[in-house]
Amino acid sequence: MQSLHGNPIKIVSVKKGDADMCTVFEGARKEGVAEGEAKGIIETGYEFGLSEDDILTRLQKKLNISLQKAQEYLSMFGKQTV
Repeated sequence: MQSLHGNPIKIVSVKKGDADMCTVFEGARKEGVAEGEAKGIIETGYEFGLSEDDILTRLQKKLNISLQKAQEYLSMFGKQTV
């Protein structure tokens, strides 16, 4: 197995008909960006004394996401901040 900076790299063979790897990586990158933005919104909301309901509303509006996704982000990042 090859490594990059000491981390193992799994080489995956993609056959015709499989998902385009660029599409897979792009989706993962976008999710990472959204998580970073959500974390920032949550941290700032807590710093300014917003309620969790207000933070959820801001997440939904700023990231154009569902209430369920906003709740997932709040669950992921809300306990790390205060």
